[in-house]
Amino acid sequence: MICRPARRKALAGLGMLALASTALLPGHLIAAQPQWPDKPIRLVLPFSAGGPGDITTRFIAHALGKQLGQTVIVDNKPGAGGIIGSEYVAKSPPDGYTLLVAGNGAVANGLLRVRMPYAEGDLVPVVSTNSAPSVMVAGSAVPFRDLKSLQAYGKAKGGITFGTAGSGSTGHFVAEMVESALGIPVTLIHYKSGAESLNAVIGGQIDLASESPIGVAGFVRGGKLKPIAVTDDKRALALPDVPTSAEQGFPAIRMQHWGGIYAPKGTPAQIMDRVAQAMLAAFQGDGDLRAQLEKYGYRPETGTRADFTRFIETEKNRLGKIVRDSHMTLD
Repeated sequence: MICRPARRKALAGLGMLALASTALLPGHLIAAQPQWPDKPIRLVLPFSAGGPGDITTRFIAHALGKQLGQTVIVDNKPGAGGIIGSEYVAKSPPDGYTLLVAGNGAVANGLLRVRMPYAEGDLVPVVSTNSAPSVMVAGSAVPFRDLKSLQAYGKAKGGITFGTAGSGSTGHFVAEMVESALGIPVTLIHYKSGAESLNAVIGGQIDLASESPIGVAGFVRGGKLKPIAVTDDKRALALPDVPTSAEQGFPAIRMQHWGGIYAPKGTPAQIMDRVAQAMLAAFQGDGDLRAQLEKYGYRPETGTRADFTRFIETEKNRLGKIVRDSHMTLD
């Protein structure tokens, strides 16, 4: 028989054991972990360094780092139309320290490729960052100057040639929209890059191309390219005098160069919300960030995770119809 003092010691010991056991439960483990982020964050861009997308991503990374109180590193992983970098993030630990910056390709690849190295749900939309409409351009010597005169030209010639930065690119989608909306045959000429397609337009080898405002603005101002339409319902910041496709009576010709941040599936909701909130705070409080993006022709775009998710679903449905109707494929 245990005496009362000894019994009290035994009960106290059991109490300490119970507390120790409770501290090992998952909820207590989470609470004991350092607050996110406690180390640098990697922002993977699935394209090469030096282009407009790389430059704007570095602006965003710097502003995001200031809001989160941690360094945000841009990691370029180009290849396979954005697939290599996207796959890397999709298969990274879902801890918030490896995120993806992606745009149109994040939607288009899933629509156009029969086989993908990761599932659609492996990348979760976090927040939008920026957008710019595509700008249709022609050589300075062509007889047309807008969509109506392009339509007449195409019908008289029996069709037009349209250069793109590759199968499935933004320009490819614009070309398919032009063929459908204007009712003229379009012959696609796929190049390795947007720069190559623009050079072909300037050289008179093809009729048209459609690229980002920053890609064409210098050539337009220098008289080497003629702007035909901004493919949106809002004019481009870099080319405010160029009418939109909607203004010209062809609202179905609508395509943007947009960007947003994604996280691997399984990333805690509170971390993704923190990133979205930090991006919103950066745009609201950092005038330099807005000015830097606008200098390159991009409109700052942000909002909640739900906003970005809805946008992605809308784009999937809209572009998916174009893919089906025109039988677009990459495989």
